[in-house]
Amino acid sequence: MRILLILLLFSFSLSSQSIQKNFKLPALRHKDSFSKSYRVLKTTISDKSLFEQNYNNTNLTIGYVLRYHFYTSINLNSEINQLISIDGTKFNLSSKNAYDLTDEVISLVSKMYLGKKELEEFKELNKKPSLNRKEGFNKLLKKD
Repeated sequence: MRILLILLLFSFSLSSQSIQKNFKLPALRHKDSFSKSYRVLKTTISDKSLFEQNYNNTNLTIGYVLRYHFYTSINLNSEINQLISIDGTKFNLSSKNAYDLTDEVISLVSKMYLGKKELEEFKELNKKPSLNRKEGFNKLLKKD
């Protein structure tokens, strides 16, 4: 009975490690007219909470910006930092932290055919005042 219990615990331990190893944050939107409808960011970062910090002067998290606005899933705990575009092209990334990776990915994506429009939409969205951003809140207050 003890041997069975030990084997079960060992098996559970291995399966939980493999789940952690391959943890993914899926893209929140997909391009409809493509066989692969999103990009993939492979990152050596294993802690998903690092993608929960706000991006620049927005009230949006880094993860949300990548996953929603730039159609990018995030594969944590990968062997390398790499962006795989919708057409399958691979770009090795030099950044090491979540914030810098996001900037590097957005810079690369903005040079892609579809990415140019995504960046423009993101910029336009962030020109609008938001109560969650100090600058937007201050603009609203000054209108009165």
